Amino acid sequence: MQVNRKAAHCSTSEMIKYALGACTESLVLNTFFGYSMLYYTKALGLAPQMAGLTTFIATLWGAMADPVMGHISDNTKSRFGKRYPYILAGGVVMIVGFFFIWYVPDFFQTDKVLPAIKIPRMTMLFGYLVVMNLIFRTGYTVFIVPYTALGFEICSDYQGRSRIQGIRNAMNMAANLLGPALAWTIYFNNNTGPVRDTQIAQNYINMGFSFTLAAFIFLGLMLVFMVRYIKDSRCDQTRSSSPASFFRNIREILQDAYARRVFGFIFVVMLGIVLVSTLQMYVFDDFMKLGGTRKTLAHGGTMVGMGLGSLSLGFFVKRFDKKGAIYIAVAGSVLCELILAGLFLTGFIPINLEMCGIPVAFAIFVFFHSAYWFGNGILIPTATSMMADISEINEIKTGVNKDGSYAAMFSLITKVSMGIGGLAAGYGLNWTGFQMGDNAVQVPQFAWSVSALTFVAGPLISLMAMVFIMKYEATQMSIDSFRGKSK
Repeated sequence: MQVNRKAAHCSTSEMIKYALGACTESLVLNTFFGYSMLYYTKALGLAPQMAGLTTFIATLWGAMADPVMGHISDNTKSRFGKRYPYILAGGVVMIVGFFFIWYVPDFFQTDKVLPAIKIPRMTMLFGYLVVMNLIFRTGYTVFIVPYTALGFEICSDYQGRSRIQGIRNAMNMAANLLGPALAWTIYFNNNTGPVRDTQIAQNYINMGFSFTLAAFIFLGLMLVFMVRYIKDSRCDQTRSSSPASFFRNIREILQDAYARRVFGFIFVVMLGIVLVSTLQMYVFDDFMKLGGTRKTLAHGGTMVGMGLGSLSLGFFVKRFDKKGAIYIAVAGSVLCELILAGLFLTGFIPINLEMCGIPVAFAIFVFFHSAYWFGNGILIPTATSMMADISEINEIKTGVNKDGSYAAMFSLITKVSMGIGGLAAGYGLNWTGFQMGDNAVQVPQFAWSVSALTFVAGPLISLMAMVFIMKYEATQMSIDSFRGKSK
């Protein structure tokens, strides 16, 4: 059965209103990935391997739940639609879980002596963080899968899909810049003395509380604006919600050649990106030895770079189509990080180099590292919009809307990759000789080694993802052809 899925257009203002949800996502997720490893290892004294494992367990759980959530959302029959109720409920649980990741009750930070066993503080802390991470990631899954699917549906023309995902990513980066990046100056400004601000737990708690409030505000605004897109789904054509139908649905998506290529690409490319995003904090803190203001500028530069990349997405897709845009983005990103490796790891440019009072080394570092994220700002939303195209092709062929399921599988692959990347970062820290604890001092060899992983290993992993995207064949012309045949 073939159907004609009419392309839905929406204005830039509607795209921005939808993208307010990305601000909520950004404040909780980017803060978590940016600061959780620092918090666990430097302030709470958790071993790097255990810190990485908490993230991996929760991320893997969230990934496994994604296809279930996609199937549930696609087959929901409700007067409030398939997406809206889950975005609301998931958003609330996600934000509450986020807060309790930072606020660790004293009960879980001391040894516990039971009649027959003694539970060490490390075990108590690890158990608490695993549970809170699971709650956080469950809420995130319930929120992000229908939220992404909603974006597929409110704007479904080929160029518009790129624009809405680009604006969504740019808004994500704007919130990242004004939230996690600015947190360096507000909460972690002191990088000298025997105890740095990154080693004080209360600073992370204060940050978590502030971002929790902001996340609720953005969530509320987005929900108010998206009320107009609630569509009664009680009469929609759906499949059975039985386990057999669920597994058949997953099998059909995995058999989709277009989807498999994008899944393979996003899995590998995100491994490299997560490795860089996690370890770059240690580069700021231990290799470049930046103070709070410069950390804000360096971290903020990554958001500006990624945001500008996302905003330029429409130009690159229109000029080179989506596949060409990804080629350019990946090649440029990898080159920029390798340049940093050649300049700083070799000592060619000393990290404290200044000329006439101008911090030359710092400026060079920020420029090239931000340019690396510019490329990522193109490739991530482009891959997301590709998945929307693939879902439309499937609907044209089958007559069944599976936007939620395709979005969920894309999210699953991304989360598994992020979990493995976070776990690899934890073991990478251990391999480089990281010293844990709130009074630890890092040796120079650690700083060099963790920077090598950031500048070289992460980008080269992303480069390997190109193997998958080379055979991707869906273009604007081919999708227009599918639409034409379905009329």
